[in-house]
Amino acid sequence: MASGFFKRGNRANVRPIEIGRRLVADMDDKRSVDADGRRIAPNHFVVALNPNDHQELSSYIAALETELVEAAREYARDEGYVLRGPVTVKVSDDDSVKTGRIQITSKIRTDEPRVVAASLVITGRDPLPLTDKAITIGRSPECDISFDDANISRRHAEIKVVLDAYVISDLGSTNGTNVNGVPITLERTLRDGDIIALGSNTIRFEAR
Repeated sequence: MASGFFKRGNRANVRPIEIGRRLVADMDDKRSVDADGRRIAPNHFVVALNPNDHQELSSYIAALETELVEAAREYARDEGYVLRGPVTVKVSDDDSVKTGRIQITSKIRTDEPRVVAASLVITGRDPLPLTDKAITIGRSPECDISFDDANISRRHAEIKVVLDAYVISDLGSTNGTNVNGVPITLERTLRDGDIIALGSNTIRFEAR
């Protein structure tokens, strides 16, 4: 949770890092155990802030919500929590919340995964439609997408479905994987128009 958006400083009464801490603490507080002994954690969250605090964060609310979703997913993986459906986070304003305070409500919500139709576009090749099958990318001919590039590892990166979204992860490659010019270290959710760079090659993710 210390990476990416949460590293940014701000002068708001409510800091993004504190919202993230409160959200994962809420997962701990409200986890339950099912009949099979699995620990089930909430996956649907509403973060309520005082309208003044909400306004101070308004320019990057969407980015904050995205990072909170990623933080919840990562925390669930680390703690071995089971999520019954996609993680959703909504940051809203509420007059009943005092300035500087954070109010989180959460619940376990079971939804059918709704993976959007998507494809990978590589210059000079036919678009590759994505399914629920993991896609490997690398220099090895055995990969689903293979590049003849010495700067790409034999098994360089992987794209797969996690809950309701396609995510990309680097498979310990020598030179790393970038998305929109930013190196990835953890799983990164892909969005329409994202540009994946490996060595001297690029792949565009298109979602419909």
